[in-house]
Amino acid sequence: MKEILREHEAAVRQAGEALAEIGKELASGHIEAALAQLAATPQKYPEWDELDQATADIAAVIRDREGMLAVQQILGDLAGTIINGALRAAQI
Repeated sequence: MKEILREHEAAVRQAGEALAEIGKELASGHIEAALAQLAATPQKYPEWDELDQATADIAAVIRDREGMLAVQQILGDLAGTIINGALRAAQI
C-alpha cells in the first residue's frame, strides 16, 4: 500500500489538504460551506482520478490478501481434519 500511495504522492497530498480545509469548516460549524467545498473539490483537482485508481489498487491488494488468508485457513482446517482422522483411525 505504501508503494501505491508513494506513486500518487501529489494527489494524496492534495487530498489531505482538501480534507483539512473541509474539516476546518466542519469544526467551525459551517456544515453547508463544508458540503459545498466537498462538492467542488473533484472539479478543483481533476488528478484525483489517480487517487481513485490508487484507492482501487489498494482495495484489490487487500482483497487478494484476504482471499489468500481464507485459502490458507481452509487448507489449515482441511489438514487438521485429515490429521485428526488419521490419529483416530490409528487409535482404533
